[in-house]
Amino acid sequence: MSATPAYEIPALESLAGIANDNLPEPLRHEAAARILLAARQLRGLVRATQDQDVVDAVAAGWDPRAVTALEFAEGLPVRTLDSLLGNASRWARAMRALIEDPRPGSAAA
Repeated sequence: MSATPAYEIPALESLAGIANDNLPEPLRHEAAARILLAARQLRGLVRATQDQDVVDAVAAGWDPRAVTALEFAEGLPVRTLDSLLGNASRWARAMRALIEDPRPGSAAA
């Protein structure tokens, strides 16, 4: 009886995918849905900045009365999804800076 090779263990495969920035599609869609929800909630808390971020632009196209955030994320083109996920961290830092110090120019990246 031989041991199961490490590369065949599902948890290790998942970790390898995450470490290589290669999340499975369902996880990418779930992350995008969370980002969309956050963007929607923050829209009323912070003033729109002059330069609209990718996250804000994608979120503005989502109508929560028509589809859920997850359904919207699942329907996004791959390039848009990649852009949304790739810009989310910077966007989140900028939003946090605006909330913590709402003076004009305080969230300049």
